[in-house]
Amino acid sequence: AKHVDTGMGFERLCAVLQNKKSNYDTDVFLPIIEHVSKLSGKDYKGENAIAMRVIADHIRTLSIAISDGVIPSNDGRGYVLRRLLRRAVRYGRKLEFSEPFLSELFPVIEKQLSGIFPELVSQKEIIIRTIKSEEESFLKTLDRGIALFDAIAEPLSSGDMFPGHEAFMLYDTFGFPFDLTALMAEEKTLTIDQEEFNELMEKQRTLARSSRTNDMQNAQMDLISD
Repeated sequence: AKHVDTGMGFERLCAVLQNKKSNYDTDVFLPIIEHVSKLSGKDYKGENAIAMRVIADHIRTLSIAISDGVIPSNDGRGYVLRRLLRRAVRYGRKLEFSEPFLSELFPVIEKQLSGIFPELVSQKEIIIRTIKSEEESFLKTLDRGIALFDAIAEPLSSGDMFPGHEAFMLYDTFGFPFDLTALMAEEKTLTIDQEEFNELMEKQRTLARSSRTNDMQNAQMDLISD
């Protein structure tokens, strides 16, 4: 009876104790946000504030998760991290970051949380290297994907359907993540034809499985011939 689970969480408790209306205006997030503001030369207000909050939240998650051994990848929890990093980079573009910047925020995380998470110190090099290499890799496809998305979306109106085959083309040909296409479509109040996208994805998987099977059969025939 001593303890009540309010569901508030650490960040909300801090907001109450510090008399703030938002979790992001507490000393949990504000030092990170202030550093983003300093690096970008932008004020923490309006649309910039939204971008800075997303970046602050995601870099904290990335840093702690990587320190605990989770690496961005294409499946499972690694894919969650990869999506978070790419979303942070996308919001960085709204602040006119054109070069990798996320790893430059890590010292703030380290200073804040290393007393609680000593892995932030012992895994520091891995964290910085992982974040920087992921960001550099994604930046190569980001500009091209945004330009193509804008060209496809330009003639569409609010509420229109963004073609599934175009979303698939962005993903399959240019490596542009579907979740980022979906986010950008949502910002323009468009909906994506996900059924068409899923059908094309399944066809691709079927072709890939068929190709692997043929390769295995050919390899077996080669062994028999030898």
